[in-house]
Amino acid sequence: MKARPLRFHLALLALGLLIPLVLFAAGAVDRFATSQRGAREQGMRETARALALAVDRELGQSIRALEVLSHSELLARGEYETFYATARTVVRSRQPWSSLALVDANGRTLLTTDEPFGTSVSSPLGLPYLREALETGRPVIVDYPVERMQGPPTVVVAMPVRRGERITGVLVALYSMQHFDKLWSEQRIPSEWVGTLVDEEGVILSRSRGAERFVGKVASPAFVANMRAHSPEGFFPARTIDGMEVFSAVSRAQVVPWTVVFSAPRAVFSAPMERSLLALLVAGLVCCLVAGAWATWVGRRITHPLRALARAATDSAATPAAFTNVGPTGISELEGLRVALARTTALAAEREAALRAKMREAEAARAEAEAASRAKDQFLAMLGHELRNPLSAITSGVKVLSIARDDARRERTRALVERQAFHLARLVDDLLDVARVSSGRITLQKGPMDLSECVRRAMAALESSGRTQAHRLEVDVQSTWLEGDESRLGQVVTNLVSNALKYTPEGGRVSVRTRVEGEDVVLEVSDTGVGLPPEVLPRVFELFFQADRSLDRSQGGLGVGLTLVKRLVELHGGTVRARSEGASRGSTFTVRLPRGAAREAPQPRVAEVLPGVGRRLLLVEDHADSRHLVRQLLEADGHTVFEAEDGLSGLAKARELRPDVVLLDIGLPGLDGYGVARALRDTEEGRGLLLIALTGYGLQEDRARALQAGFDEHLVKPVDIVRLREALAMREQQVGAAS
Repeated sequence: MKARPLRFHLALLALGLLIPLVLFAAGAVDRFATSQRGAREQGMRETARALALAVDRELGQSIRALEVLSHSELLARGEYETFYATARTVVRSRQPWSSLALVDANGRTLLTTDEPFGTSVSSPLGLPYLREALETGRPVIVDYPVERMQGPPTVVVAMPVRRGERITGVLVALYSMQHFDKLWSEQRIPSEWVGTLVDEEGVILSRSRGAERFVGKVASPAFVANMRAHSPEGFFPARTIDGMEVFSAVSRAQVVPWTVVFSAPRAVFSAPMERSLLALLVAGLVCCLVAGAWATWVGRRITHPLRALARAATDSAATPAAFTNVGPTGISELEGLRVALARTTALAAEREAALRAKMREAEAARAEAEAASRAKDQFLAMLGHELRNPLSAITSGVKVLSIARDDARRERTRALVERQAFHLARLVDDLLDVARVSSGRITLQKGPMDLSECVRRAMAALESSGRTQAHRLEVDVQSTWLEGDESRLGQVVTNLVSNALKYTPEGGRVSVRTRVEGEDVVLEVSDTGVGLPPEVLPRVFELFFQADRSLDRSQGGLGVGLTLVKRLVELHGGTVRARSEGASRGSTFTVRLPRGAAREAPQPRVAEVLPGVGRRLLLVEDHADSRHLVRQLLEADGHTVFEAEDGLSGLAKARELRPDVVLLDIGLPGLDGYGVARALRDTEEGRGLLLIALTGYGLQEDRARALQAGFDEHLVKPVDIVRLREALAMREQQVGAAS
């Protein structure tokens, strides 16, 4: 390999550093030009859409004016001469209209403002638009091709005239297509741009440039094909009828099948890019020259001392002092021996590599810590927002209940407070369940179950809460048996359907389907809601992730529902997948679960537990408000309830009152619930008690610890009255068995 001077390599190094910068600048320029082009394209689309709306508005006004005239009492009474005078006045007052005619159902022209009243006029019934108006009973708008009439193109608006349910004739208004030329002047189109109004056959009806030459002509077949392919709106490159290369934005009118075409020369789009690239090229050349000069200057400062050291090393008569007598080099490494220099350089390189590795590790650790801190802050902000919403509603509802005198209003407020309380409990349960699943502390209670029944129960609960009233629900479920935890799969169904309802606007559709595919059971929840962009789909199951990061948080939620769905499904050995065609095109979540060894056999139905006979109950709870509310619930079921606010007083009252049931909190001051339970079980009167734990500790190990301490049942706050009735029914069964 041929050796090159050091200056050559320094120049290559400078170019190696410069070229990526130039490429980055070129990419930035290209992206800027692309964004500018996108902005121009959007502006042209909006202008074309505005022009189409103006056409619709103009024709709509004509239709409404004709509709008013068609209901004239003069026509109903047959006073055509008086109506003729009115029609002439209307034509003179409405500038776009050139004439107004009345044709009866037999094709006779009864009057026309172009001729004096009573003048005989040839029958126009053979015209297609008249036949269509008489046959359909709807207004008809057509444009007359220029070759079928004298003068400029004309718009014809035909309005059926009714007498009762019978069509007695047609009102026909004509006005010149030149009236639409004002569209271009109102929009202040640049002189080199072109605005065109084209009918569905490609005939040019109006044009901002060269109207006298091109109005009435048919656009090129390629342009017409592009226009139809991009209906009702679109943007495409084209060539105008006068040969100009343009980009065209098209928008189709609604009232009549005409298309507004708004065209700009292609140079408008390419000129900024060309200017930017030219400036970039000049700047790149200048930078290359500067880099070359800099590399030459630096190379001289390095090569001159190196040549002196080389000459000294090759001189046989040189002494060690020769290496230090070559003059000041300005580079400390060149002052030593080559071996020492090589060793020093190697050691320095190793130290530098190690330092950089440590710096990278420290930077990565810092970035990870910052990301964790941001995630924590975002979660705390979301948690505060989501907890304050139901708490605010509950607080306000309680205040309303204290002042409301109307029973209906009190019932609505009570339902609101109950709904928000359940929502708050569900937020807490979701957070706890995610934590339990993540730490592996959830144990599934599997058994044969029918997923379709699980879906029906979840949908019934959502419907009873009023959350489905604004949506259309489609439930198509078939009997699908599998081995699973019915409670946890109910959470999966509820979370998926709630998610679909949350992100589907009112009036949208939410569909839930189950089916069997081979050895798998499939649950599919789809909606017609806001959908998911492609970049969001891979992250929808991440913890605390939400696609909408806006401050209003109108949809709410903590971003844990889908995470819980995924982890519960995976605990069952299944998979869940999200699919969406894009924003505003809905979403579909598909859960696939293995059937296991389940058999399709009916399961016994559990009857609803109703309030039992009145019992003597002792409620031990240190939170006064909770104790008061639970007491009211129990007394409403006919029980006699005694209270205690700590563990020691609860133990004393239990020994004194000898109740049938003791409802006992765990976290009590003085003596906790475990200690009270063990103390009661050690006494003769306490061995026959029904002990029920009411606690906020809901882990599996908490339940096991409660049962080990002597409790008969373990219930998690907030109290579910149905579950509490089931637990109290255990006492009635025990009493019945003893008797």
